[in-house]
This record gives sequence, structure tokens and C-alpha cells, in this order.
Amino acid sequence: MSLIQVRELSKGFGRSLILEKVSLDVEENEIFGIIGINGSGKTTLLKLMIGYYKPDSGAVFYQGRPLRKSLKQLKKDFGFTTQESSFYPKLTVIENIRYFGSLYGLKSSQININMRRILALVELEASANMLAEHLSGGMQRRLDMACSLIHNPKILILDEPTEDLDPILRKDIVRLIKKINSLGTTVIITSHLLDDIEVLCDRIAILHDRKIIKVGSIEDLRQLYDKKEEIHLELLSGSYEGIIRSLNISEFLVEDGKLIVFTSDAERTLHNILHIIENMNEKLLYVDIRKPSLKEVFETITNKKWLENYSL
Repeated sequence: MSLIQVRELSKGFGRSLILEKVSLDVEENEIFGIIGINGSGKTTLLKLMIGYYKPDSGAVFYQGRPLRKSLKQLKKDFGFTTQESSFYPKLTVIENIRYFGSLYGLKSSQININMRRILALVELEASANMLAEHLSGGMQRRLDMACSLIHNPKILILDEPTEDLDPILRKDIVRLIKKINSLGTTVIITSHLLDDIEVLCDRIAILHDRKIIKVGSIEDLRQLYDKKEEIHLELLSGSYEGIIRSLNISEFLVEDGKLIVFTSDAERTLHNILHIIENMNEKLLYVDIRKPSLKEVFETITNKKWLENYSL
């Protein structure tokens, strides 16, 4: 049985239907991503999954029980980091974490025990007594996550955790999320930064036109892509006629001294190419298989252009 089951979930506000008969499953210990264009309802879906919103129809099940009957357990088992910072700028790191621990109903002694582990996990020990407003953007994001982790939740929900961070800080947060997951925490994440989702997630749900239209691993989703993979290679001789003739390939391009082969089976084709190169006694300088990105897959499946500045 899946850890979380969403079944036929619909939600609207006024005359606007945001989600319509959405269904998905989240498995224990996975990192599950949800992507969609601006206004597709990702944040609404997250808030339905934690009981913040009541659905118009359908249901969410946690560990096989209806969410509405598990609200006490939900508070204990879920941590939620919102798009907007939830910490208090005028409190120190420790004061913020301690306050959120009290909101989760932890005793002071338990907060102290958990605090040491969480500060080490998010690498904020050296900044424990610093006011939150004086932290860098990346440190503030880690503080937000620390506040959501103080009660040792089984599930951590992250709404745009790498938004507005520079590439280096984004990598730090991605590394932290992987570390949290490796310790046994199930992670559910939304992001409009598809490179982060592609690197992080075991499975991805595509939310489009109010519905979940596809769920799968990045490799599963790539199977739906309507263009071929590319093999890029370079030989010392710069001569590729022998490879082209031996493979009898029709879809290729020689550009800047490199051969680009378009194929629907990159692994098998590359194996054949390497065999040919060996028989020709050629020296291989460079080879790479370029598979479709999550952005390209999304655009193919939805027929919508993805923009990097899409937000929730």
C-alpha cells in the first residue's frame, strides 16, 4: 500500500475549478516531484494533501486511512516548508526552531535533543545564535527546512525550495534534500526549476489542465518524448565516413569536427559505434549520449512551452 493515496480529488475557489479528479500515489522513502505551469494548482494540491484545504470531492488517504480521520497523526508525521519564509526574522535560529517545536507539541527536553541533530543536518550550528534576518538566502532556506524537521516528520513537503537562489546555493539545497531523504524521510517537492526536479526525484507527476496527466520516473517520461536521442562523438582523425557507412545510418550530422547521430536506441547504437571504432583502430576523444531533458519531455506531453520564470 502506498504511503499517500490521492483519489479523484477536485477543488475550486468560487467559479474557478483548480483541480479536477486528481489521483496519484506517493511511496514511502521516495522523492516525489510535482511540476506544472503557472496556475496549474501545485500549491493547492500540496495544501489538500496536508489537510489545509478541504476537497470539494475525492479524498486523500494516509497509511490507508482517510486524511480527515488522521489529522492528529498528520501533525506528527508531516513537515511543510512553504514558498514564503515561515521563520521569524527577529528571532535567532535557535529561537525559531524552538518555537516551531512547541507548535508541534514537543516538550522542551525533546526540542533540545532534536535541535542538535537538526542544526548539524542543515549545517547551521555556527549560526545558531544569529538573527534570522541576518542569514544569507541559502541559510534562510535551510532554517525554513529545519523548522519543518524539528519534530522528526516521516514526510517533508517542500514548495519551491530552490526558488530565488543562485546556482551554487541551489546545489546546496538539492544536496540537503537528498541527505534528508537518505535518512528515511519521504519528500514531496514542487519546483519550476526542472533541472532540480530531474536530479532529485524518483518519480514525477505532471499537473496540466487541472489534472495529473502523467506520473513516472524521468526515464518513464522520456519514453513519451517524440524526438530521438543524440550521440555526440569526436575522433582524433575527424573522419566519420567509416562509421556512417558501417552503421548505414541516415540521421546524422557532422558539426565542428564532431559526429552527431540521432537514434531511438542510443545504448545499442553506441555499443555498435564503439565496436566499429575499435575495428578501425581509431582514437576516440569524446563521446556523450544526450537524452531529452524534463523540459523537453514536458513540452512534448503538454504541447505547452515551458518558461524558466514559471512559478506556482
